[in-house]
Amino acid sequence: MDPTELDGLVRQGPVDTLSIPDAARQLNAATRYVAQAREELTRREAEGDVPALDAEKALAFAHEAPSLSLTDDTGETVALIISPAVLEVLEDALGLLHNELHRLRGTTTTATTEELRDHLSGRMTS
Repeated sequence: MDPTELDGLVRQGPVDTLSIPDAARQLNAATRYVAQAREELTRREAEGDVPALDAEKALAFAHEAPSLSLTDDTGETVALIISPAVLEVLEDALGLLHNELHRLRGTTTTATTEELRDHLSGRMTS
């Protein structure tokens, strides 16, 4: 989906921006726009390019993925719509970096990706 199909879209530097009222009127289109990141991730992973395995690639994927900044009536960004694929890539990359840091420090505390996701979302009990 081309972001110019979204009524009221304003490009502010690298960020696509919509007012909250504009986004509300076009919620289906807005979510389809950011969902394109899942398709891109699936394509890249099928080609053997897994962004989460490299911190720089993970950040590049997050920056390049479609996202929408939602603004209030003063023009201030109050929310960001991203694909869950972007969050997954960043969480996985963070998990790998976390484990690498422990390895370099000589500690044996490592966590699985699922444990790190639970921790980041507040579901960890310890």
